[in-house]
Amino acid sequence: MNKSAILCALLAGVGLSGCASKYADVPTPTRFEAAAQKKLQAAQHWQVIAGHVAEQLAADLSMGDKLAGRALYVPQPGGEQAFVEGFRELLITALVERGVPVATQAQGALSVDVRYAAYRFSPERVVNQYRYGQLTSLATGFWGLGAIGSANVTHAVGVHAGTVMVGLGAWLDGWRWLENEATGKSREASGPVPQSEIVLTTSIADAGRIVARKSHVYFVADADVALYWNRPAAGGAVLKVSGDCGGEVAKCAR
Repeated sequence: MNKSAILCALLAGVGLSGCASKYADVPTPTRFEAAAQKKLQAAQHWQVIAGHVAEQLAADLSMGDKLAGRALYVPQPGGEQAFVEGFRELLITALVERGVPVATQAQGALSVDVRYAAYRFSPERVVNQYRYGQLTSLATGFWGLGAIGSANVTHAVGVHAGTVMVGLGAWLDGWRWLENEATGKSREASGPVPQSEIVLTTSIADAGRIVARKSHVYFVADADVALYWNRPAAGGAVLKVSGDCGGEVAKCAR
């Protein structure tokens, strides 16, 4: 076999190496498109999502006069997770602020059903998303550092080295801005991907027919899972106390 035939065979093998078979025993796992999901880290975030839900419900209820002169009633059963109880209170405030009538009693009003579920996933989850352009920017930075390192010592106090250093500083600041602000990276929450997620659904029904319903999914900080998982103990509340108890967890009556 001559060299041309061998070369053609190698090229054909390389070209076919990335082609998958038309048939397989099971589907090939693929990834979802990159998406953003809010991470709740403060009570103010609860207020933000309550306002968002209230705005969506108000918009839905305004179409076709679904209230028909009635008010909404948000039940407060108690004994729920701290987040759920806080969200209900903030939702009432947000609805009132948006001009939606809210009743203090269920009689004659449409009840707002808040359904909540928390899920725990595998630990040490990673985003595993590559950011294009970082290697090029890093190489440019090393180039700038090399320019400073190779500057003549006699020019260190001169304009040349000063210009290089100022230029490098400006470049680094520009890189950080481009990486964090221009690309939207600054809005990404710090820390690893949370292990816990919650599903929050708010719906309104009229005579057995759902007239408005919104569902949202959020990350929750792993350090704050007690706010989203734990329910108050019957007849008391679990509090962290200090002093004589030495920081141990004590059960105190309400």
